[in-house]
Amino acid sequence: MKAQDLEYARIELRRALAVYSGKTKGQLEAFSNKPPAEKNRITCKPIHTVELEDGKGSKRKVKAENTAVYALETRNRRRPLPLINEEDFATSCWRRAVNQLAEHEQAWLRYCYGYDLTFGHQVAICEFIWAELKKTLPIGLRKKTLQRLVPLVWVAVQEVACMRSNDTYREYAGALLASRMGVSRSTWCESYKPYWQSLKIAMEELDVGALMNIYRIMKFDTEVDE
Repeated sequence: MKAQDLEYARIELRRALAVYSGKTKGQLEAFSNKPPAEKNRITCKPIHTVELEDGKGSKRKVKAENTAVYALETRNRRRPLPLINEEDFATSCWRRAVNQLAEHEQAWLRYCYGYDLTFGHQVAICEFIWAELKKTLPIGLRKKTLQRLVPLVWVAVQEVACMRSNDTYREYAGALLASRMGVSRSTWCESYKPYWQSLKIAMEELDVGALMNIYRIMKFDTEVDE
């Protein structure tokens, strides 16, 4: 797959997964912000008595409440707004394609290109990358070393996500990562740097793999329509 195709998929995903909230309000949201009925404008009349006939010539008295209600209009347009705007409709095919992917691929695309900070997405990404890293770890690795590798998973996720959205992003220096982990620079280079590189490679493979699957789905749908 060409690099141009990957970049095209990234651009379209940013458009499709963007949240256009705040433009318009639906009917339910308008009701929640301002109820359609107000009783302050017209005060309620006291309880009064009404005489009703039962059809047999007799009458009975019933107490009834007469509450005047002033209903507000939820829109100030002659024509109602469309159910979906043009931008959302044009990119709906990309969102449908995302929904067909595996959970960890969906989570990554929504987090990286849709800027969706849902905690469940973050957990799914980290669990997948950690499982991929554990496949390459040597047998008998020290427990202390293993515990220090766990926080690096989320750092690798953030770094690759920043690299995809910012061309001027500068990668974490080894000395900075070593100081945050509480180890010397030499220890970092000998014991942790190879695993750090493996984490970033796994993240890049996840990114490319998800984009390739999206591109295949979109291409297949286009061929079917033709």
